[in-house]
Amino acid sequence: MRTLLITGGANGFGKGIAMYYLNRGDRVIVIGSSIENGNAFCAEAKRLGMEDRAVFIQANLSLVKENNRIIKEIKEQFYSLDALVFCAARHNKQYTQTVEGVESTFALAYLSRFVLSYGLKECLERTGTPVILNICGTGMKGEVNWDDLYFKNSFDPMKVMMHGSRLNDLLGVEFSKNDIVGKIKYILYNPMAVNTPGMMEFGSSLIKLAYRFIGKPIEKAVLPIAGLLNNPPTFNLSAYKEKRPLALSLPTYNKENAKRLYELSNKIMLELK
Repeated sequence: MRTLLITGGANGFGKGIAMYYLNRGDRVIVIGSSIENGNAFCAEAKRLGMEDRAVFIQANLSLVKENNRIIKEIKEQFYSLDALVFCAARHNKQYTQTVEGVESTFALAYLSRFVLSYGLKECLERTGTPVILNICGTGMKGEVNWDDLYFKNSFDPMKVMMHGSRLNDLLGVEFSKNDIVGKIKYILYNPMAVNTPGMMEFGSSLIKLAYRFIGKPIEKAVLPIAGLLNNPPTFNLSAYKEKRPLALSLPTYNKENAKRLYELSNKIMLELK
């Protein structure tokens, strides 16, 4: 039996992955902000006779202190993890700042993944073939907004969402470089259009219409992800658009930018202490 931790796993895409692995006989820990969604997830697992392998932990992952709490709880309660899957994301239509002073989209879609990747590394290394799968729009063209990382002066919801994907690309690059043990397989994954409640709520009328027609159902979108988690690539870092591997020589995986973002992220973490 494997143990998987899935952020944003109590609803939408994350829940689809969680239910897939519960049905395979694995233990699934889901992290989410909504107690209502968490209770619904646990109730569904109980109805299917899987409640002993379904765990919900409520947390606001847009706060660094909450990510640190989760790391502490996981280390105390579970000791090891086979896979860490990042699905949690919430895209605001206007600039929104957390109580810690960080832009909310950046905090959840990037900074939380940064904290958990490094914070749970030890737990992952205690298993045979550990995997981190980071679901984002990997492989996108565009530049990092170094002068205004939070887009405070020019907030645009779609630009901020795509910017978060570029940041996660750099997170994967630098994590793999810093991983001296070299056991963890870090996978950046772009599922392309998936018909999720979050996107239908966030998107413009045009995007909603497009996703309604071309968006894959969650059950179908989960299958290539499961293929990667069940049989991870041999490389320490890999990137995919659905089933198609992406070349890590693309500009979005620039090593110098990855190092620069890593240093900036650590600076942000120090300021939040």
